[in-house]
Amino acid sequence: MRSFNNALVLKQAVAIILYAWLTNWNKIAFIRWITQLKNLLHAGAGMNKIRCFGVDPHVVWEMTGRCNLRCVHCHAFGGEAAYDELTKDEGMALIDNVAASGITTFVFTGGEPLLRADLFDLIAHARSKGLNIFLATNGTLITREVAKQLRRFNVGVVIGLDSMKPGVHDAIRGVKGAYDAVIAGIENCIAEGLYLHLNIVASRRNFDDIERVIDYGNRIGVYSYFIYNFVPCGRGETVSDYALDDAGFKALLELILRKQRETRAILIPVAAPEYWAYVLHKRGIHNRMLIRFFSHFLGGCIAGEGMMYIKPNGDVWACPFLPFSVGGNVRRDSIEEIRNNLHAFSHKSCECAYKDVCGGCKARMSMRQNQVCEHLKREEQGYK
Repeated sequence: MRSFNNALVLKQAVAIILYAWLTNWNKIAFIRWITQLKNLLHAGAGMNKIRCFGVDPHVVWEMTGRCNLRCVHCHAFGGEAAYDELTKDEGMALIDNVAASGITTFVFTGGEPLLRADLFDLIAHARSKGLNIFLATNGTLITREVAKQLRRFNVGVVIGLDSMKPGVHDAIRGVKGAYDAVIAGIENCIAEGLYLHLNIVASRRNFDDIERVIDYGNRIGVYSYFIYNFVPCGRGETVSDYALDDAGFKALLELILRKQRETRAILIPVAAPEYWAYVLHKRGIHNRMLIRFFSHFLGGCIAGEGMMYIKPNGDVWACPFLPFSVGGNVRRDSIEEIRNNLHAFSHKSCECAYKDVCGGCKARMSMRQNQVCEHLKREEQGYK
């Protein structure tokens, strides 16, 4: 296991406390969350900031394109195996290089990672290197035996659940029976006492049910959520009309903030870095020096600033919603070179007073600025 960096641990504690204060998180709910020390350490390993897509920094390896579902919003076109996927030996080398770089959080995803026969060999190797591991899965293949294996290696499980209505979830996931299968997978995770995280992709198709999914997770003991603002890329381009309009996006930010105040889990927005600006604004924080202070603990878009998203063939993207390689390829480039390339890509796509905690979503930067940003900009004029 890696030794603790006392300064980093202190910074993490301050970040969590500031987050709880900003969101007005119910004190009892927050205490119940923060006192789950095993989960807290798992969630925050190596974290420099709380930001879009969670911890900064972390590596996500899309280890296969194969998937047993056909989700309409899938950015990865999951279904068939991707061309020239990294082999087991190449995956082992990748894990070695990541561990040597000092990055501590590693996520296996797909497609559906449980369809790779060598998954648990790779997980075992990652654990032997001291990495903090998450498995991002659709949850439908998590049998009790699989859950036991995940517990053996102390793997955090990230499962997508888009509705508590079976018909809606199945329609979004593209396969009849997906809802029943994912609920069974979730129950198997709970039975084995695994760290459990839910992903919810917020769109017009399921917006009215997001709160029900959060409430369900609250009942069963989910520790964290990603609430994705649907970005129509990959297969999602075919259902671009699912994307939230400006009013819907603002309603999503308000929903996340309202539910954070009461739930016993942490809610993190994805593809919605404006959330941090929204929360500070709601708290009446407009002073640029104060905003800059908060930016040391809370951040917006993680693309180029902490995420390393590795495609099946080894290409490195800044974000799963930015469909081009900017980091290089893990087959030929060192982790240090890749991080430097990603950092060079990083830039703020917004210049408002809250840019240090938001910076705009790079995946949506070609789109028109939403009304939330414009609203904040207009009101900000009175505080300059």
